Amino acid sequence: METNKKVSIVIPVYKAADTITRCVESLERNTYENLQIILIEDCSGDQTINVCKKLASMYDNVQCIENDENHGVSYTRNHGLDYADGNYLMFVDSDDYVEADYVEMMISAISYVDDERVMPVCGYVNHDEKKNGRTDIFLPSHEQEDLKKSIQIMPELYENRMLQIIWNKIFRLDVIKQNHIRFKEEMFIGEDFRFLLEYMKAAKISGFFFVNKALCHYMRDNENSLMSRLLETKIQDSLDNFKIMYGLMGKSADDIQKLIAEEKQKQLEYYAYTIMHDENMTTKEKKERIFQLPANNVGQLYKKHKTLQRKESIYKWKKKIL
Repeated sequence: METNKKVSIVIPVYKAADTITRCVESLERNTYENLQIILIEDCSGDQTINVCKKLASMYDNVQCIENDENHGVSYTRNHGLDYADGNYLMFVDSDDYVEADYVEMMISAISYVDDERVMPVCGYVNHDEKKNGRTDIFLPSHEQEDLKKSIQIMPELYENRMLQIIWNKIFRLDVIKQNHIRFKEEMFIGEDFRFLLEYMKAAKISGFFFVNKALCHYMRDNENSLMSRLLETKIQDSLDNFKIMYGLMGKSADDIQKLIAEEKQKQLEYYAYTIMHDENMTTKEKKERIFQLPANNVGQLYKKHKTLQRKESIYKWKKKIL
């Protein structure tokens, strides 16, 4: 393994006064030492900036940069890219933390594969204790051998929640800089996935190498649910991501059209289900939200999920009294 390769780690920070220290210290405990840690503070308006400045004063490899005003996570990550000067790039979120061998394992995977067209992908721990009282471990594969996979496995990785995230991967910074790859600030959902897909296209990624260890700890944010802001969601952005993905896989135009139609229906079903189970919305609000979804059969969609919710409520009530 080459230890002289510098790894830049961009961390967007917003209202993370209670978590950013844990995040940075987990990186400082990493066995791979050649790190540049870039904190981009997005004008939180609380003590977060002071904590970031303190961390920068404590560690020589930590930089604290403050946005001129609150811009959101995509702008903030892009701002961080302007300061990154390593050979490789990784992303961590301010409320998450990583294992001590997080960077070393990913660098080792690059050295082991020795093919710039193969992207390492590691596992992670999904912490959902706050809302659902559970912790799940997601791994790229349960196999012990044959850990190098073709690009054709992308749909499976997506279904297993391994593809569309960026903090379980490592990127070549020269590819990002030379091809001006940035996060799309106008996108509301799927901006991480779009960044990944554009990188894969530019880097000519042909496959993945699975690092079958949970190296990241993802703290699920339940307070700012994506579904609670569904009216702002552009479903088409998400579908465009799938179109790019299938294009990278070499699918024909006809196949892509069919696959996108299937994906759109799956997303509509998921959104409708989530809306109907939102405890913060009235029945009237739920109906209004569902009827604003871009579906041809929106009336049937609403009726289906209203019936499903009623059945689930009856089941829970019976289970409670028996």
